[in-house]
Amino acid sequence: MNSNFSRFIRTYVRPFRFRVVLVMGLAGISGSYFYVLGFITRTTVDDVLQIRPRTEETSHGGSSGGPPADSAEDRLARDPERVLPRGWDADRPAATKSRTEKIKWLWAVFALYLTVRFAFAGLTWLYNYNIAFVGNRIVYRVRLDLHQKVQRLQMTFFDRKQTGKIMSRILDDVQLLESEVTTTLVEAIGHMSKVLIGIVVLLLINVELAVLAFLALPLYAMTYKMFQRPVSETFARMREAYSDTYGILEERVRGIRVVYSFAKERYERRMFFKRLVTIFRLQVRNSMLNASLRAACACISAIAVALILYWGALMVRSGDLTVGDLIFFNMSLSSLFMPLVALANVNMVFRQMAVVISRVFEVLDEEISIRDRPNAIQLKQVRGRVIFRNVRFQYSAAAGNVIEYLTFSIRAGTSVAVVGPSGAGKSTLLNLLLRLYEPTGGSILLDDYDLRDIRLSSIRRHVSMVPQEPVLFSGTIAQNIVYGRDGATPDQIMEAASRAELHDFIMSLPEKYEHMVEEGGGNLSGGQKQRLALAMALLTDPAILILDDTTSALDAGTEARIQKTLDRVMEGRTTFVITHRISTATRADRILVLDSGRMAGWGTHEDLLSQGGVYGRLYDEQQRPAAAYAGVSERGAAGDGK
Repeated sequence: MNSNFSRFIRTYVRPFRFRVVLVMGLAGISGSYFYVLGFITRTTVDDVLQIRPRTEETSHGGSSGGPPADSAEDRLARDPERVLPRGWDADRPAATKSRTEKIKWLWAVFALYLTVRFAFAGLTWLYNYNIAFVGNRIVYRVRLDLHQKVQRLQMTFFDRKQTGKIMSRILDDVQLLESEVTTTLVEAIGHMSKVLIGIVVLLLINVELAVLAFLALPLYAMTYKMFQRPVSETFARMREAYSDTYGILEERVRGIRVVYSFAKERYERRMFFKRLVTIFRLQVRNSMLNASLRAACACISAIAVALILYWGALMVRSGDLTVGDLIFFNMSLSSLFMPLVALANVNMVFRQMAVVISRVFEVLDEEISIRDRPNAIQLKQVRGRVIFRNVRFQYSAAAGNVIEYLTFSIRAGTSVAVVGPSGAGKSTLLNLLLRLYEPTGGSILLDDYDLRDIRLSSIRRHVSMVPQEPVLFSGTIAQNIVYGRDGATPDQIMEAASRAELHDFIMSLPEKYEHMVEEGGGNLSGGQKQRLALAMALLTDPAILILDDTTSALDAGTEARIQKTLDRVMEGRTTFVITHRISTATRADRILVLDSGRMAGWGTHEDLLSQGGVYGRLYDEQQRPAAAYAGVSERGAAGDGK
C-alpha cells in the first residue's frame, strides 16, 4: 500500500508540485490564524483592559465577627489596576494607561483584527481554489489513464471482470481520490504547521504549562495505534462490497427482461437487500470506529485542558502568569490539540485511500498481453488471404483448449461458412482473427504476415465484424453508422444503410438519420438493430468481413433481401459467416466444420455431405423438421381438397 501511495504521489501529484507547494504554504500560513487571534485577545486583556488578579486578603486584627481593617497596603493589593509579579516590591505601583490611551489601543486592536480576518479570508479563497484545481486535475488524469488502459486490455480481462466493477473503479473510487486524498494531503500540512507553531508558542508563553500539555501527546499516538487496523480492514471490506454491488446491479439492469420473464423480482429484491444491509453494517462500523477515535482523542484533550486550566489559574493567582497569557495559552492549546485529533483522522484517511489507490493501480498494472510489437507494420491495403497454422487457444491455464491444432488456408475473396454444434469454438475462432484474443500456440497469417507483426489498428481497420447481438450506442442513427469511419459523407452513410436494407425504414422516421437511438437500441426491433450493425460494418468497406449469425434475428422476407445484398457485398471480399443454418452455409465457397475446437470437416456442401460425420448429422437434424413440416402441410392441403 505504501509503495502504491508513493507511486500515486509521484505520478499524479508531482506534476502539480508548484501549485501543491503554494497550497501547502497557504495551509501553513493559515495554521497561524488562531494563534494570531489568541495574541490579539491577550493584548486586549493585558494591555487594553489591563485586567489584574486580586491577591488574597489577610486579617489585620479587628473583631472576630467584623471585616478586617483596610490598611493602605491591603487596598493597594486589591487594586485591579495593579500587577504583582514574583520578585517585585509590594509597594511599587503598577503602570496604568489613561482612558485616552486605552481608546487608542482599542482602535489599533480593532484595526488589526479586521486586517487579520480579511487577509486570512483572501488566503482561504486562494487555498480552496487551488486545492479544487489540483484535485480535479488529478481525477481527470487518473480517469483518463484508466479509460485508456481499459481500451487497450485484452478480452480475457473483461471475461473475468464484471462491467459494474470496472465502472466502480473508474468513477466511484477515483472520485474518492479527489475528495479525500488531495484535500487531506494538503490539510495534513496545515495541521502539522499548526502543531509546530503551537509548540513554539506554548513554550514562549510558559514552559511549565507547555511541558504539562506535551505529556498528552503519547496518549494520542497510543489511541491511534489501537484504532488503525480495524478502521483499515473495515474500509477495505466496504469498498469491495460497493464494487460487488455495482457489478450485480449492472448485470441485473442489463438483463431485466430475463428477470421479468422468470418472475424473479422478489428474489432480486431480497438479494439486493442483503447486499445493502452488508454495506450499511460496514458503513456503520466504519463511522463508529472513526467516531470512537475522535471521541477518545477529545477525552484526552479535555483532561489535558482541564489540568492545564487548573494549574494556570494557580499560577495567575500567585502572580506568575497574567490573565491574558492564560487565555492566550488556552486558545493556543486548543489550536494544538485540534490538529492532533485531525492528524490522527488524516492518517486513517490515508490508510483508507491506500486501499482505493491499490484498486486503481490494480487496473493500471494489468498486463497487456495483446500489443503492437516494436517493428509491427501498417498495412495500407489487404488482399484478404488468411492462413491458420496449428492454432491453439485456451481462456485460462486451468481450462482446456477451446481451439486445438486448427490448420486451414483461405484465398483472398473466398467466402467461408463456419458451422458446428454450440460450444464448438466458432466465435472464438473469429475473435482470434480480429486479435481480440492471442493464440496459445500456432500462428495466424494475413496476406502472409503474422498477425502479431501487424499493427492492431491496421488489422481492425481492414477486418470488420457484425456480431450476433448488435452493440449500439446512445446517439443518432447517423452517429452509429459512422462510428467505424470518421469523416464519412452523408452519401456514403446513406449508401451503407441502403446496402443493409435500412434506408427505407430510416426515411420513414420523422427525424430520418437524426433519429435518436436509445441505450442498447432499446427503441429498435431485433432486425433493425441487426441491419444497423451491418450498415456500420459496410461503411468501413473492410477487406475481410465477419458475419456472426447476423440473420438469426430477421424474418424470412428481410433475411432473403439482406442475403441478396450480402451476396453482392461478399463478391471479391474474404468473408467468414458463422451460422447454424445449413441453408446459409451452402451459399459459401467453403465450409469449415468445427467440433470441440477441432476441424471436423472442410470443403463444399456436396463434399461434406458425402463424408457424413458432424456436418451430415447437422444437415439431417435441420432437414427432418423441415420435411416433417412439409408433410403436415401436404396432408393438410389434401384434407382441405376433400
